[in-house]
Amino acid sequence: MKAAIPPWVVFHVPHDSSYIPPQVRQSIYLNDEQLNKELLCMCDLWTLVLYSNGIPFAQIVSSPVCRLVVDVERFSEDKDEVMAQRGMGVIYTATHSLGRLRKFLSRSERRALLNNWYWPHHFQLSRKVNLALENYGKAFVVDLHSFASRALPYEENSGERPEICIGTDPFHTTLEIQKAFFSEFSRSFDTGFNSPFSGALVPIEHYKKDRRVRSVMIETRRDLYEDERNGELLTTFVLVSKRLQKCLSTAISESF
Repeated sequence: MKAAIPPWVVFHVPHDSSYIPPQVRQSIYLNDEQLNKELLCMCDLWTLVLYSNGIPFAQIVSSPVCRLVVDVERFSEDKDEVMAQRGMGVIYTATHSLGRLRKFLSRSERRALLNNWYWPHHFQLSRKVNLALENYGKAFVVDLHSFASRALPYEENSGERPEICIGTDPFHTTLEIQKAFFSEFSRSFDTGFNSPFSGALVPIEHYKKDRRVRSVMIETRRDLYEDERNGELLTTFVLVSKRLQKCLSTAISESF
């Protein structure tokens, strides 16, 4: 039987949306066919559905806009964001194949995107984490993502692609969390540890400051549940989803 998800767990799903507001669409160079291909490569289209069965809506923070609009997972300043060197800072200028994505943005246009989408998202994440701290004395951010079965040109790590990647942060991910998540997911899936992706997000106000805020990242390889050519779900989706949710709830229980 699947264990209940504790109320102090906050699920962060930053990249599942494919929505691009019309005014932002006008700044993107890609035609509709090219843009659809970009969305298939870059969006975690089914990640929220894959894990969210039975999770209260109040415990979920997901971005309403596509990461091509603004990437809420990145640092707000390019000088702090390593992916900005590849044109994929908080506001992307490059596609997954490192081609040109959008026109040059003025400072005011950049500021407007952050004010409209980035800061409200992080406000909601901080609010839910702080509420958990106030009510329970602890908070656990589970950062949910998906990734392509083959490395995309912009990615730094082009090595092996396990079915599941567990990402950790040296300050916010305890040894108990690392062991529990790797052990539990390894029972059902080929599981990697900080490879091909690493790290785990927490609100910036708590980052490397408050050990009551714990975090872990789960990256799920897309070919487990979707046809990567068109984003359509495979017949395995329901089974894979149930297995993932069981692994997740058990790992949380064992971590704390």
